[in-house]
Amino acid sequence: MSTVHLLEAVLELTGPGAVAAPESLAVGSARRPSLPLARDGWGNPYVPATSLVGSLRQQAARDRRPVLFGEVVQGTGEDGGETLARASTVRVLGTRCRPEEEPVVRRRTAVDRHRAAARATSLHSRELLPPGTEITLWLRIDSAAPECPLVNEVVALLGAWRPRVGGGRTTGYGRAELVRVRHRAIDLSTTAGLLHWLTEGGPELVDDRASVVYDRSHRAGGAPDEALLFDRSLEFRIVDALHIGGGEPFAHPGRGTDAAPLLRDHEGTPVVPGSTWKGVLRARCEFILGSVGVGGVCTPHGGGGEHPGPGTCGRCAVCVAFGWTERSGAPPGRDGARPGAVGARGWLLFADSPIRDGRVRVRNHVALDRVFGGARDGALYAEQTVEDGHLVLAVRHDPPVPEPGDSPVRELVRAALVLALSEVADGTVGIGGGTTRGHGTLAALPATSDWLAKARTEAVETLRRAHRDATAPPAPEGIPV
Repeated sequence: MSTVHLLEAVLELTGPGAVAAPESLAVGSARRPSLPLARDGWGNPYVPATSLVGSLRQQAARDRRPVLFGEVVQGTGEDGGETLARASTVRVLGTRCRPEEEPVVRRRTAVDRHRAAARATSLHSRELLPPGTEITLWLRIDSAAPECPLVNEVVALLGAWRPRVGGGRTTGYGRAELVRVRHRAIDLSTTAGLLHWLTEGGPELVDDRASVVYDRSHRAGGAPDEALLFDRSLEFRIVDALHIGGGEPFAHPGRGTDAAPLLRDHEGTPVVPGSTWKGVLRARCEFILGSVGVGGVCTPHGGGGEHPGPGTCGRCAVCVAFGWTERSGAPPGRDGARPGAVGARGWLLFADSPIRDGRVRVRNHVALDRVFGGARDGALYAEQTVEDGHLVLAVRHDPPVPEPGDSPVRELVRAALVLALSEVADGTVGIGGGTTRGHGTLAALPATSDWLAKARTEAVETLRRAHRDATAPPAPEGIPV
């Protein structure tokens, strides 16, 4: 080694995101978020370098990953053989996280499929870094000469990178963009280089002699996002009123009770979160595919005990598309085997949908006394609702995984999604709370309505063919099919 190459990559969150640290919860943490932010020893938000480099490694071509980021080859044979390890050529020096604003907390709850109400003990909260948070990552590459082809390769890899920070990627969390990459070469064979190496340290090693090798402002568009599933976004308008809760009730002047607030994004705009879209559409896809008898979809049992909930088999089309998590007491699969992992991420990605041009109002509600027919004492409550607005749904997907039988599964899920979205556009399925009392009804805007009408015909035919294939009697033995 005679030259040390340092790369400083600056990322910016374009949506809420964070690496959670539930292990930091201790006695007395009942009022803290269920999934708090990872923090360093000084209490500052922290993004582990391993989280970012793992994402960067996946961006590299498969045959280049061992060269750049190392590998571990497990031994084979009856005695296990020798385990071989190859060190990473790209060294990770660390990260620094600088939020522009205070972290935010989002609350979520699961919905019971049978009662269509919040499932008991499923409410949880997550602490998130706000959009605009700057995350800096430092990398090091050593070479025998000042010119190093690996540096150019890593810079090109960074330029094509779509960073995703932390969990919740399929519900719109952790989206980020690469802002800038600086390169500083320190030649240890020279006096100036050796002096700089010995007298400086930490981020100061990348000083004003570093050159900018990537700048977002000089490259229009940057790395492309994941592809849209339907090659288009879908536009809806609110027909009546919509309420998705977003925290503790607040005092409202002139009202006799506190009001439940709307969920809002970092700009204060009411929003339908990606988790809501994912939950509603997953439930409808389960019902649609199960009703037509194709796909071998998990039976959506609710409650606990022997059937803890949907999404636990990890093998059916819905689990593969939307992801799944193994729950305690999960039932065995159709082959009698229990899931061999704790979960897997799906290939469908749902982003938040800000509600534009809507009016926010506070509506009062009161329960009625069944005996006297009047308002029940102490039962007055209020909630914020947004009316007359419109929103855009973007459903994206990861690149297809080349596995046997993968394409038909994707076609089934895509067809079921089209029918589920048609139900939303028709007002059959509502979004958010209070759907049984007139809230949460959406209608598709003309361009989306026309597209759904055409896509629905194709989706029905896809499911009809799959149903015929699934219900066709087996051919008698000895007779060719």
